[in-house]
Amino acid sequence: MIIAVTGHQRIPDMVAAFVRDGVRAYLAAYLGAGGNEVNGSRGDGNVLVSCLAVGADQMVADIALDLGYRLRAMIPSHGYESTFDADGLASYRRLLARADETVILDFDHPCGAAYMAAGLRLVDECDALLAIWDGFPADGLGGTGDVVAYAGRCGVPMHVVWPQGVRH
Repeated sequence: MIIAVTGHQRIPDMVAAFVRDGVRAYLAAYLGAGGNEVNGSRGDGNVLVSCLAVGADQMVADIALDLGYRLRAMIPSHGYESTFDADGLASYRRLLARADETVILDFDHPCGAAYMAAGLRLVDECDALLAIWDGFPADGLGGTGDVVAYAGRCGVPMHVVWPQGVRH
């Protein structure tokens, strides 16, 4: 089973536990489902595909790795590390070192087009999309709302984790 994650970079403290618990429950439900052949999956075990951005991406990657998922890092561009603060960069590098596969898209620098391309590729390669999303449109090109909208147009199964009525 290949699950991709998209989500907000800023998760308010008041919802972080709710999100963590919801993510863990969702990912745990697929343990042992690695033999499914949905959207071309070959049953090589459970895989999480993530851009490893701060916030939701890194939170979900940590949980997935703890549960025994393999990690495929989908890096939007060369120079992506320049978008992180010191703490985010340390987490990014730690998770990247644990990735079983790393894909770097052919963009010279981080930009909206690179983020959008990465989001589209996440959806195209997954069996299901896990969205840490408040339901509002994306703040910029390639944001969570854009990725969710694309997944909806493609008919990709999607699970949203976010408490109702809270904006990121």
